[in-house]
Amino acid sequence: MQGILYGCEMPMNYPYGLSRNPYPSSPTPTEKDAQILGGTRHIQAKESILECITDLYRQSSKHQSNENDFRLITVIQDVGCGKTHLALHIKGLRMRQNIESTYVDLATISPKTKESLYNAIIAGFNPSTFEELREKFLKDICDKADKGDLLAKKALGYRFVDKLVGTTIQDKTEDILNNKKTHSSENLKKYLASNYTSHESLVIQNIIDKIFEPISNLDEFLGRLSAVSKFSHNLLGKITVYTFDELDADPSSAEIVKSIINRHIPSSAVMLIATPAEYSEIKETNVSLFDRLEKANYKIDLAGSNSIDELSEIAIEYIKQNKKSERFTKKQQNDLTGKIRVLCDEFPDFTSVRSLTNILYHAMEKSSQLSHEEISEEALDETIKNAFPGLKVHDSILDVPIGQFLKLRLESAENKSQSKIKEAISNLVNFAHDTGKITKPENSKRMLDAIYTDQYGTKIGIAVVMGKDHAKNSTSIENILKASAFVDKLLILTNTNLPKNPQATIINIDKVKMVDLLYFSNRYSDNKILEPENEKIHTLAKTISII
Repeated sequence: MQGILYGCEMPMNYPYGLSRNPYPSSPTPTEKDAQILGGTRHIQAKESILECITDLYRQSSKHQSNENDFRLITVIQDVGCGKTHLALHIKGLRMRQNIESTYVDLATISPKTKESLYNAIIAGFNPSTFEELREKFLKDICDKADKGDLLAKKALGYRFVDKLVGTTIQDKTEDILNNKKTHSSENLKKYLASNYTSHESLVIQNIIDKIFEPISNLDEFLGRLSAVSKFSHNLLGKITVYTFDELDADPSSAEIVKSIINRHIPSSAVMLIATPAEYSEIKETNVSLFDRLEKANYKIDLAGSNSIDELSEIAIEYIKQNKKSERFTKKQQNDLTGKIRVLCDEFPDFTSVRSLTNILYHAMEKSSQLSHEEISEEALDETIKNAFPGLKVHDSILDVPIGQFLKLRLESAENKSQSKIKEAISNLVNFAHDTGKITKPENSKRMLDAIYTDQYGTKIGIAVVMGKDHAKNSTSIENILKASAFVDKLLILTNTNLPKNPQATIINIDKVKMVDLLYFSNRYSDNKILEPENEKIHTLAKTISII
């Protein structure tokens, strides 16, 4: 229960002993969300990307930055598989992996021009990258000014009057770094022009001025990116990773990306992220770009990242990373995995990282409101009803609520499922008798689970044979067939695929029908059947030939 304590909101307690909801609330990943990376396939992909970057770093660290120090990485898979999450996770590793990185979502840029892409690339860098470079540049100018370089002194705006009042060149530089004083922009341009190329000079000027000027052509675009990468490598000792997400066949962006690849931006890796559909379209519309993508140093396919096992690993990792002080028990992990498996089996639309984490976020919130110690079936049911109104379990005759479906599916997987289904069949036969569809079953069942007479006077026997050992099931059915001569018709309900048999009607009970039977049986035993439900229950009985 939530409330107010001494004017403050009481903190919410979340399932599994958590103090906060571990799942991302945003429909698209953020850098903060991407700090956590789970799932075997995603971790393998991360290791491949880092191997590429490490190899590049090892190669480039032997010399000053040059165009031979370039790598291309492609990441291909469907929407919602975690491509963006992986890219943002790599971006977040900059401090630990000698990486400077920028991330651009091409889908958010319109129109896709050289100017708009350049602005997005610069904005995608962490601001601290340029702060570090600014300090390096100003201190380098300071060192040269200290050694008597007149242009360097003028660039810092250091004058004779500064010397008279006791201000040193170092003091002047520190004031500029701390934004207490300004440098001389005009003299800085002259100093840079005498020491660097035109593109390098402009980039340094922009970094010191903290204002990036617009570009006007492709040569400026490529030249300035090369300068940024060169400085990051030579001054900061870092590799620059340029990530372009949502790569498509748009002619403008495709040509710019191809130009970046052709230029071999020094000491850098370009990571391109696309769906298989977009990749195929690039193949059809831009053969030269496709040829370059096919020759990528590392081609990462996230196939399998939407498997139930992978999704479960990801869901569990979020909780593990947020539950540092206590153990997230194996039993709790298995329970959550079971619920995810049922959820994804029944609703294929949920089998993506994005969809599943969204559901788990809301289910976690709802479980907290209900004061449940784990993500409960009730919370999942409420979440799906609210987020996907009208969504129902496919093929469920009784429209079993999703929460109940999850619970009963898990129960039906247990070893006791056969005895529960036998009880359900007995209850269904009794219900059919109560509603006048058949005559009351006899008390003596022998090897059968129910015996009754239909409206035509036919004596019918029912046997339930279910279990994981299908060979054992087949043997049990053979024994039942030998002892069934006292009924006119025999129905065998089983989860084992068997050929047609002239002695009996074999009815396969799939998972949904099993849940329907268990749901009915529970409500029947608790006297909760309402008259409007009778027709649906009769339909269920017809599907297994009881009426």
